[in-house]
Parts: sequence; C-alpha cells; structure tokens
Amino acid sequence: MFYEIRTEHARTGRGPELARYMDETVIPLHQEMGMQVVGSFIVIGEEDSFVWIRRFEDTADRERVLNAVHQHPGCTAMANVVSALTGENESTIRLEPTAGSMLH
Repeated sequence: MFYEIRTEHARTGRGPELARYMDETVIPLHQEMGMQVVGSFIVIGEEDSFVWIRRFEDTADRERVLNAVHQHPGCTAMANVVSALTGENESTIRLEPTAGSMLH
C-alpha cells in the first residue's frame, strides 16, 4: 500500500475555483472509478495551491484506477478545465507508511 500527495497549482487567483472543481468533479470521478482519496486541502498562505492525498493498494491498483479515469467519457472535458485553471504545474510525491504509522 502507498499514498500519493498530489499538489495542483492554480493560476493566480483561481485557487478557490480549482478547489471547488476538484472537490465537486475531479475527486468524485476518481472515487467512482475506485480511487481512495484520503483528503483534499487548500494550502494555508498559498490559496492557489490544492493538495489531495490518494491511497493505492499497489502499482497495479493505481494503474487500473487511473486507466479507468482516463477512459471515462468525461475525462477529456475534465482535464481541459483543470488545465485551464492550472496550466502544467503539478507535483506528486509517493509515500509508503512505516510499520508504526496510523496509516499502515
């Protein structure tokens, strides 16, 4: 099992719009396709940054879920909206919880 912390950086002043779209459209579609989303956040002091934490059982689970999302009929339109709000500036960090972690 592992987690991904994904950060999306909105264009200046578009952070609230990005957060709303992520919470109302992007994350529900990912969850519908089987992704476990642990939480979503706005970065304090950087309101144009949106962070979401995703959980996967393994690499195969991640590939399966992301393939399902990308094959969904609404994915292209959704990606276009996100791209208009963010451009290409995002980052992903993959984490594996330690044996003592509450998230293990």
